Amino acid sequence: MNRVRLSVCLLGAWMLGGCSSLAPEYHVPHVAVAAEYFEHSGWQEGTPQDATNRGSWWTVLGDPQLDGLENRLTHNNPDLQVLLARHTALQNQLVELRSGLFPNVFGLGAIDRNRQSAHRPLRGVNQPSIYSSSLLGAGVSYDTDLWGRIRDEVRAGTYGVQADAAAVASAQLSLEADLAATYMALRGLDWTEKVYNEDIHQFEISYQITLARFKGGVASGLDLNRAKAQLSSVEALRDHLVGKRVVLEHSIAVLVGEDPNEFHLAYSPEPIVLPSIPIGVPGQLLQRRPDVAQAERLLAAANARIGVAKAAYFPDLTLNADLGYESMGPARWLSAPNLFWSLGPQFLVTLFDAHALDAQVAAARDRYIQQTASYRSVVLKAFQEVDDQLGLLNSEQQEAQDSGDATQAAQKTAQLANIQYKEGAVNYLEVAIAQASELEAERYDVALQTRRAIDTVGLIRALGGGWDRSRLPSVDSLDRQKVAQIPAHP
Repeated sequence: MNRVRLSVCLLGAWMLGGCSSLAPEYHVPHVAVAAEYFEHSGWQEGTPQDATNRGSWWTVLGDPQLDGLENRLTHNNPDLQVLLARHTALQNQLVELRSGLFPNVFGLGAIDRNRQSAHRPLRGVNQPSIYSSSLLGAGVSYDTDLWGRIRDEVRAGTYGVQADAAAVASAQLSLEADLAATYMALRGLDWTEKVYNEDIHQFEISYQITLARFKGGVASGLDLNRAKAQLSSVEALRDHLVGKRVVLEHSIAVLVGEDPNEFHLAYSPEPIVLPSIPIGVPGQLLQRRPDVAQAERLLAAANARIGVAKAAYFPDLTLNADLGYESMGPARWLSAPNLFWSLGPQFLVTLFDAHALDAQVAAARDRYIQQTASYRSVVLKAFQEVDDQLGLLNSEQQEAQDSGDATQAAQKTAQLANIQYKEGAVNYLEVAIAQASELEAERYDVALQTRRAIDTVGLIRALGGGWDRSRLPSVDSLDRQKVAQIPAHP
C-alpha cells in the first residue's frame, strides 16, 4: 500500500510538472531590412556556396603566411583562451541548472558516541547518560516544478550558453580581423620599402651622373648637392620603415600568442592583390554576424527569466522520501524494529513580501525591453558597418584609378627630365622636382592599395567573417549534459 501511495504521488507530481511555463511566447523582434545595401555599386551578391566556403575567411586574401598566422592565433591567443575557458564554465553551470529537473537521491550514514547532560530538559529517568547511535539510510527529494520555474531557468541558461558561444565567435572574429589588418599594414611597409629601394637605385644613378658632370665642369655644386640630398632623404625614409615594421611585428606576435622578442616575419615586398568579396543581401547579415546572434539569444534568455520571476507567485511543491535504519548500537542494526521512513510533500509559498515579487517580475520585464532595444541597436549598427565599408571601398576604387593615372604621368615626366638633363637641356632642379613627384605618387599608390586591403578586411569583418548562425551549439546538444568546448574557430 505504501508503495502504491508513493507511486501515485510521484506520478501526480510528474504530470503537474508538465504544465507550460509562465514565460511569454517568444518572438524575435522585427527589424526592417532593405532589399540591398545603399553602397552596393560594383559588388557581387552572395551565392549559396558562399555560406559553405567562408570558414577560414582570410584565405581569400591569398597569402600563405597570413594563413599560418591565423591558425596560430586560433590555438595560441591568450585572450581567446580566456573566453573559451569562460564558455566551458558556463556550460558546467548549465549542467548544474538542469540537474534541478531530476530527483535528488542521497544517502545517510552516521555512527556516534554521545553523552547527554544530566540536566537536559525533559530527560527521561531511565535514559542513559552515555549511549551510541547508528544510522544508515537513503532519501529522495524532487521539486515538482509545477509552474515551470526550473525549466525556464534551464531555458535561460541554455540561451545564455548560446549567447556566450556567439560572443566568443565575435571576439575571435575581431582578433582575426585585427591580425589580418595588421599584417596588411606590414605588407604595405614591405611594398613601400621596395619602392624606396628602386627609387634609391635610380637616385644613386642620377647622383653618379651629376658627380661625373660636376667633375667635368658641366654641372654645378648646387646640382651635386641637390642630387645628394635627394638620395639621402629617401634613404632616411627607408630607414624609418624599419622601426614601424618592428612595431607591427610585435603586435602580430602578441596576437598569435608568441614572444615578441623572438618573433620575425619574412620580408614580403610583392604588391597586395585585392580579392572579390561577395556581400549577399542585407537579410543574410542577421545570420552571418555573431554579435547579432548574441544579442538575440540574450533577448530569448531575458524572456525566459520573466517566467522564472512569475513562478515565484505560486507554491513550490517538493516531494520527500526517507528510508533507513537507526539503533543505539551496531548489534542487530538492520532489523525490522530499527526501520524508519518518512514520505510526504512539502510546499513553500510567499504570503507577504511588501510587493517584492511584483518588483522582481517588473524588473524582469524591463530587462526584456532593454534587451529588445539592444538587439535592434546591434542590428542597425551591423547594417551601418557594412554600408560604411562599402562606401569606403567604392570611393577608394575610383581613387585608385585616378592615382594610377597620376603615377604613370609622374613616371613619364621623370624619364623625360632625366633624358633632357643628360642632354644638357635642363638643370638638375627639374630632375629633382620630377623625381620627387614620381616618388610621392608611387608612395601614395602603395598607401592607397594598403588602405584598400585593410578596408577589405573591414568589410569581411562587417559581413561576419566565416561565421553563420548554424554554428551556435544546438539546444539538443546542450540537453545531452555534456560539457564540450566550442570549436576553436567558427
